[in-house]
Amino acid sequence: MRGPVGARSLTHYLAAFAAALAIPPMIFAGYVTYRYAWSEWQRFEAVAYQRNEDVVSDLDGLLSSRISLLQALATSPAIDAGDFQRFDVQARQFVERGIAMRMRDRTGQLVIDTAQAWGTPLPSDPFTIRQQSVLESKQPFITDLYTRRADGLHAVGVSVPVIRDGEVRYFLTTALSPAYIARFLAERGVQPPYYVSIADRTGLVISRSSRYEESVGRFLPGYDRIHDDKGAWSGINPEGVAVSAYYTRSELSGWLVTTGVDRRTLEAPMRALLWRLFAVGAGLLILSVATAAFLAQRFSAASTALAGAADAVGSGQLATMPRTAITEINRIGSAFARASVQLQEQARAVERANQDLELRVGLRTRELAASEERYRLLAENATDAILLRNATGRIAFASPACLKLIGYSVEEMRRLSPEDLIHSDDLDRVMTLTRAIGPANPSASSIHRLRHKDGHWIWVHSNYSFMAQVGPGEPNIMAVVRDDTERQSRELKLRHSNEALQQFSAIVSHDLQAPLRHINMFSDLLQARVGDQDAETSSYARRIMASAERMQRQIRSLLLYTQVAYATVKSEAVSLERVVAEATALLDTQVQETGATINVADHPVIWGDADLLVTLFQNLIANALKYRSEAAPEITFSAQPSGQQWEIAVEDNGLGIDPQYSERIFEIFRRLHRDESRYPGMGLGLALCRRIVESHDGQIWLDTGYSQGARFLLTLPRR
Repeated sequence: MRGPVGARSLTHYLAAFAAALAIPPMIFAGYVTYRYAWSEWQRFEAVAYQRNEDVVSDLDGLLSSRISLLQALATSPAIDAGDFQRFDVQARQFVERGIAMRMRDRTGQLVIDTAQAWGTPLPSDPFTIRQQSVLESKQPFITDLYTRRADGLHAVGVSVPVIRDGEVRYFLTTALSPAYIARFLAERGVQPPYYVSIADRTGLVISRSSRYEESVGRFLPGYDRIHDDKGAWSGINPEGVAVSAYYTRSELSGWLVTTGVDRRTLEAPMRALLWRLFAVGAGLLILSVATAAFLAQRFSAASTALAGAADAVGSGQLATMPRTAITEINRIGSAFARASVQLQEQARAVERANQDLELRVGLRTRELAASEERYRLLAENATDAILLRNATGRIAFASPACLKLIGYSVEEMRRLSPEDLIHSDDLDRVMTLTRAIGPANPSASSIHRLRHKDGHWIWVHSNYSFMAQVGPGEPNIMAVVRDDTERQSRELKLRHSNEALQQFSAIVSHDLQAPLRHINMFSDLLQARVGDQDAETSSYARRIMASAERMQRQIRSLLLYTQVAYATVKSEAVSLERVVAEATALLDTQVQETGATINVADHPVIWGDADLLVTLFQNLIANALKYRSEAAPEITFSAQPSGQQWEIAVEDNGLGIDPQYSERIFEIFRRLHRDESRYPGMGLGLALCRRIVESHDGQIWLDTGYSQGARFLLTLPRR
């Protein structure tokens, strides 16, 4: 029997397994190799960087010492006395140390040259640019590389001005040869694989740590790519050696010092370790393959015996336990033998189970049929129409209630499109809403108009549900449609009634104000005519005027209550702290007169009409200020969540309210205190508060268990 396509011998898998076991040690060895080689690389580069910094520091020290020496000689009294022979003797003391000097006056005439015997005629040369810069700046100057006229050799110079009375009279110069600077580098132990190059400001090589004669005066390779005062550089040095280098520009001289390390030295540890790694990896791989071949031979013999036992089990026969050199294979063979016995027993059990399953399937089929019948009856007898449709509005199923609702049969509903049924003013809104239904928005509802088959329009309330278990290509939106015409008619009548009531209130307020003003005016005229002649008539006139004024206040209060009671309530996010602050500002005079303290302990965000909420809290604060005790009023606002609403508490330390009047205080024009001279008002504040809270679908009540003053509790929407 041939194996499946692509099957491999156990030998291949064991070889792969053995190779896989060898891979982690090889990876680890490679990692260690890389880390070691990288550390060596970094060590060499760190030495190069540090040597470069040391060379720059020592070179600046050398140049600084030359400048200091020249500056010290520039102060010699022999110069002041014009005794140049004595100054020549002083300068020649440094010739033995390899330091030759020259002194030139402002005309360019050489006065002192320690390289010539005293008395030798000295030439007069025009000033160079570098000499002119010393005269102008009056500061020491270090030159770039130049060629001496006397011997045609390269050198660099250090010039110091001799200043007397603020003017440059002479300037001293000493020269440094490339050979001197090369010895300076050798004294600092700069040897291969490290190379140091010193270049002037123009990029010409001044000197190098090795073979400097070949490079002096040549352009330093890579100088044109250097734009910073410090950095790293890789390339070919003047000797043709590939290097990784660090460079630093001297702040004193402006020269560029570059220290490079031979890249072959950097890469040598990596190459050596890679060869060792290759040798170790090859040895591990050979050992792994040999081990795999040995194990494969043993497993092959055992698998043959095991395959025979498996064939016996597969054919339904009793298998015999194989005897091999592998204990685990013997155990598997023993398991096959036991399994062959168990399989025969299980075959008989499966046959009995199949018979039992057939009985259960029949019973379940009958139950499903009964369940389907129940759902069909529910759909056919529901008073609300049930529709199954897709996002485009195409109807796949319609319940029989559609005939009663809009006059169309089930078959007619399937042929209708949304444009045939939905009023044109509502069509875009309804289609936009239904297209948005999906996993993120599984439900929605709308109130719109549908055209009845006989042509008139009816209002309906539709609830849409997304059915996630239905495929995207199937009708997956269920709509439950209910006749809403009667409710819409009632709401329309209610709106008309409210508008009529508002018009009535405005008309009554206006029409009652006019006769009251006349009564007030004539009472005033009557009192003025009677004067003090008839005290009783004058008293009657004052009473008539007081009654008219009270009636005017009641009419204004009634008009205010009507405006608030039937106002359109906006819904926006409003901070409790903000509306309390605005209400307090409107009562600023009373707050200051009473010395009241108003605290907002919590800061919830309420959904409601900001203007109406300011009026609500203004009346509650005014009520607390009016009915205060001897102590300064303290009013505290606190809030806590209560389901979908905030429960807000407004408490004070005033006179309090008798619990038996807990409902009466919210009635319009209902007052507990008759003395208006002490407690002025019309009994409208708390009635307005209740109307505003109820317009926000909330409640307000007096906390009858609070005894330290008055405490009102009210609920307002959280969202």
